[in-house]
Amino acid sequence: MWVRRLELVDYRSYSTAEVDFPAGPVVLLGANGQGKTNLVEAIGYVATLSSHRVAQDSALIAHDRGQALIRAKVRNSDDRDLTVEIEINRGRSNRARVNRNPVSRTRDVLGTVRCVVFAPEDIRLVRGDPSDRRRFLDDVMVQVAPRYLGLRSEYDRVVKQRNALLRS
Repeated sequence: MWVRRLELVDYRSYSTAEVDFPAGPVVLLGANGQGKTNLVEAIGYVATLSSHRVAQDSALIAHDRGQALIRAKVRNSDDRDLTVEIEINRGRSNRARVNRNPVSRTRDVLGTVRCVVFAPEDIRLVRGDPSDRRRFLDDVMVQVAPRYLGLRSEYDRVVKQRNALLRS
């Protein structure tokens, strides 16, 4: 699987952007503050439905806009082209489409695009708490087996309940 094209509308610093990627390794070069990390973050968002930089999706939308759009055209392992679109809405639910067809739940696009983002702040995976490594592996597992997301959510809920009972 590889991302062939990335299109952004009102995403972070980009009012619009269209970037074509060749097969194989890609190097993004530019001065600080030009949006290189925003491109990586957008691809990561399509893969995981979360940002490695911020907790709230509203931070991904350009300052004075109500929504942002990420469109990734990917070539999958079957040598077929797929288009995944994520519409990030301020104050409303996000929406997703695969090949222009709406999906019933945004999380249904998980597994369509697979990537791992390793950013400088991820040094905690090596030096930090074991829980950081578990969370990282959980995120990767959701991409490999999207059904794991439901199990992960249920597990997190049960652990919170257990911890609350232990505290009381």
